[in-house]
Amino acid sequence: MKRRNGRRAYLRANRNRLRHNRKVKEFNKREFFRSLRSYLIALMITVIVGYSLVAFGAQTVRIIGQSMEPTLNNGDTVFVNKIAYWFRGPQRYDLIAFKQREDGEDYYNVKRVIGLPGETVTIQGGYVFIDGVALTGLPFDEKIATEGLALEGVTLSDGEYFVLGDNVNNSEDSRFANMGNILENEILGRIRYRYLPKETRGKV
Repeated sequence: MKRRNGRRAYLRANRNRLRHNRKVKEFNKREFFRSLRSYLIALMITVIVGYSLVAFGAQTVRIIGQSMEPTLNNGDTVFVNKIAYWFRGPQRYDLIAFKQREDGEDYYNVKRVIGLPGETVTIQGGYVFIDGVALTGLPFDEKIATEGLALEGVTLSDGEYFVLGDNVNNSEDSRFANMGNILENEILGRIRYRYLPKETRGKV
């Protein structure tokens, strides 16, 4: 009798253990799928945020040529803030990246905004005049040797900007017909930060 009772107790204990093991397996299975779902959601959010930053927030542009020296040098890589002008237009002296229709698919120009919509930009005697008043605070000290289109004055329409390179005597910019005034819808965004090279990384 004792042996039978002992066997029953043994079977009961084993049944309870098997049930417990089955519950543990079911629990771990639920945990696995819960963790997998959380991982996939986090991955999806990361992809969406990354795409949004590139598409709408920021983009890198590589400087080609010497027209923006000494502010930016050939080969520098800069960040372009693509949402900077969502709520206001470019301001005087902003550094902007833009692409005109005839430029290559991946090629962006970088220049500095000098003239704003509605203003008349004139260059005479090596100096820039806005509506007849000499412009002060320019980021370059050189007198401008070539006036180009601005010799007789360039009047900007709505949504047009007059740009110059900081290396003003070695720059192809709004003074020349092959570039001319920059349209607002050609502007990618504002440049405030140099990413590469590392030794000169920082605000510009």
